[in-house]
Amino acid sequence: MNKCILIGIPNSGKSTIGQQAAKILQVPFYNTDKLAVERLNLKHPAQLLTPSGMMRLAEEKYRLLTEFVELDGPAIIEIWPESVLRPSDSKVMKKIGKIIYIKRETELAIADAMKKKHRMTMRDMKTGQETDMQLESIRLYAEEIRHFKALADLTLENNGNAKEGVEKLVAMISEMSNKK
Repeated sequence: MNKCILIGIPNSGKSTIGQQAAKILQVPFYNTDKLAVERLNLKHPAQLLTPSGMMRLAEEKYRLLTEFVELDGPAIIEIWPESVLRPSDSKVMKKIGKIIYIKRETELAIADAMKKKHRMTMRDMKTGQETDMQLESIRLYAEEIRHFKALADLTLENNGNAKEGVEKLVAMISEMSNKK
């Protein structure tokens, strides 16, 4: 097995099915978002909302991607959606391994997000209107689907439950490994 990169909109199942597939296949799983936040030693999510915080996070994710190019052995690597939209990140992703687009219908991703207990909201100071940031990010990235499709080597339909998604991902990766 080579390295596999999982891309998709938020709540498409990248983490859930990626982690479980990695356990089954006995390979490391990396979440670039979590790794970048840990490296930057950010203590509070609000630190990411400043322009400098967002810039530092993007730079750290790029550094991680370049490190994954040199990583020996197989791995499953989850990439946060904004990296798909950055040409520099996309070029590096192609050097890492096979890119698998985890495709989940937007409505299902939103329904899954609404089940979560902890969700971040922001209030517009002028209107008082609250925005659920998780739901908004799902909607915004769903508008950019063409970029995910264009970058991907393979697409995995993930509109069922997590168990089905894991089974599909394990089968897809196993099939890729058998072709070599």
